[in-house]
Amino acid sequence: MSRTVKDISQEIKEAFIANITLQEAYGLLPDKSFDDQFATSSIEAVLINIVASVIWLHESLWELFRKEMETLIDNSYVTSRPWYYQRALEFQNGDALSFDESTYSFRYPTVDESKRIVKNVAIREVTDNNVTKLKIYFSDERKQPLTGDVRTAFEDYMRQIGAAGTHYLFVSQVPDELRVHLHIYYDPLVLDSTGERLASGGKPVEETIENYLDSLEYGGVFYASGLVDMLQATEGVKDVTLDATTWDGSKENRRKIDAKSGAFVYVRNESDITYAID
Repeated sequence: MSRTVKDISQEIKEAFIANITLQEAYGLLPDKSFDDQFATSSIEAVLINIVASVIWLHESLWELFRKEMETLIDNSYVTSRPWYYQRALEFQNGDALSFDESTYSFRYPTVDESKRIVKNVAIREVTDNNVTKLKIYFSDERKQPLTGDVRTAFEDYMRQIGAAGTHYLFVSQVPDELRVHLHIYYDPLVLDSTGERLASGGKPVEETIENYLDSLEYGGVFYASGLVDMLQATEGVKDVTLDATTWDGSKENRRKIDAKSGAFVYVRNESDITYAID
């Protein structure tokens, strides 16, 4: 991470005060800071700020260049997880692959975005029965599973473009159903006893839960603390306790949940949320 202009300015000022020649030329006191001995509008302070700004711009550009190069390398490194992720999104339903002898890889002769139906992908490396496998979660733009011949075609595509000998686990399922059991302490000036907005209707607590689940990265993890943080910032909510979650057929007090499908869908149930005045 590049330094800030303030950090660079401070380093220059400290070096300025520590310089013996400059101490003698300006009559500086080494036990006092630059700002104690020079006005903000002094030519020395102005020049230092200009130099610091130029250095900051230079470092920022190099930092941006470094990040771009790292991303390019990660995406270009054949059979890395970023590489598999990008290739999965490039699947074109109904098109055959051709072998490119110049790169010794399979490619589509023509790019057709309308046929790229895989919109959500997550790549994990897991151990299954003592065998290391590549676990690939995939779904359409609505996070719904791909089935039948389409799924078969995608799986065959991934095997063709991937490294020989790789073991795969493919996951394409409907999102995991999740119920959330809460005690909400609400502001009676904003919400009624059922959690509905007094001014405009709608239930902000349930909306926040849906927004939190929708915001999770595909293949990501539900964290109870993350949901509580968002609920604490919800309009009309003064305090909240997360009592439990109902997932995969059981009601438990869970800190985190790894979605089996790669995504979650919120199941609303009015009895799951208790509203009380703080």
